Amino acid sequence: MHILFLAPRLPLPADTGAKIRTLNILKQASKNNKVDLVCFSFEKDDPRHAVELGDMGIKVKLVNPPRADFFFKLETILFNPRPFSAVKYYSPELEEALFSLRETTRYDIIHIDHIHMAHYRACFSGMTTILDEHNVEYKILERCGRVTRNLAEKLVYFLQAKKMKKFEAEKISDFSDCLAVSDDDCRLLKELPKNTTSVHVIPNGVDTRYFQIQPDQPQNSENALVFTGSMDWLPNDNAVCYFAVEIFPLILKSDPTVKFYVVGRNPSAKIMSLAAANKNIIVTGMVDDVRPFIQRSKIFVVPLQIGGGTRLKILEAMSMQKAVISTKIGAEGIEYSSEYNIVIADQPEYFAKRTLELLADNSRMEALGLAGRKLVCTKYDWDIIGQKLNAIYHEEAYV
Repeated sequence: MHILFLAPRLPLPADTGAKIRTLNILKQASKNNKVDLVCFSFEKDDPRHAVELGDMGIKVKLVNPPRADFFFKLETILFNPRPFSAVKYYSPELEEALFSLRETTRYDIIHIDHIHMAHYRACFSGMTTILDEHNVEYKILERCGRVTRNLAEKLVYFLQAKKMKKFEAEKISDFSDCLAVSDDDCRLLKELPKNTTSVHVIPNGVDTRYFQIQPDQPQNSENALVFTGSMDWLPNDNAVCYFAVEIFPLILKSDPTVKFYVVGRNPSAKIMSLAAANKNIIVTGMVDDVRPFIQRSKIFVVPLQIGGGTRLKILEAMSMQKAVISTKIGAEGIEYSSEYNIVIADQPEYFAKRTLELLADNSRMEALGLAGRKLVCTKYDWDIIGQKLNAIYHEEAYV
């Protein structure tokens, strides 16, 4: 089949959860099909990364990004009836490029990545179109509104959540099919008003061959905890600050030697100030490879209070046989078995207590890690997920 894949931005470098999913979905789609990728170019290195994707057999067309100055953002947030994240990615130039491609190329499937790009469905009337919902976006915005203590931010989040829920309900019904990353998200999407579109679960996955124990590096060599993720993503920033303020001091009271690694790009000023005040918190910033930090630490912590979809970070940690402690929201959407392949802890005192218990029990940590690796190898390997994705493509293209 010939597939047109429309995304908001290039998935290289794959340095966010969204990019990791997009890149791996592209790889799986291109195994048995011809794939053209159209997206905006936000970074100066995008042409070089487009060549890398071309070497994988994916033809890339880059389009200039739409306007995004401060006054445009303010006007959109306050007065536009559509959510900001959707308006942000609207571009007449991209519309023209898509109409041109439709005129010159016969596509079997149009795959649109992210709800933010859903308005481009109008360019493909009468064609088979699939929408990949990385998250149920309105739900994340609602959770952000509940967590923030700033009244102005709270108002903005709830206003945007209301707009996004209406936008998601309107747009999803325009598609032939919709992809969700979990059963929880699938249920929420099916419950949207007037939604008649079929929703399939295509979960987030992990490259189990890449994320595995590296024999040339020590395992569990430091009395340390680790959290990975893009720190400029609010749920991650909130999780690190929450852990550093509410949970980590309780752990240090019993064991002052424990370290906490915060691994990921663009840490906020608040995270940096917390690290400056506590020598046991190590903030790495952007790293080329997160695996050494996961492998050397004893426990992978996921103290998320805001979330949607599923956390790739948990799948990566499990794939490296790491014991994981998470909140329920953090582990949401993953088919885990509590106390068998993950530990769930929501209250700060209980989170600290379970962390200390695990740090003192190497055999328990090892058992959790082995069970986690088994889970991802049987359910969340990208090759397994790719088979499901290509089956949906085939079914829709030949209906």
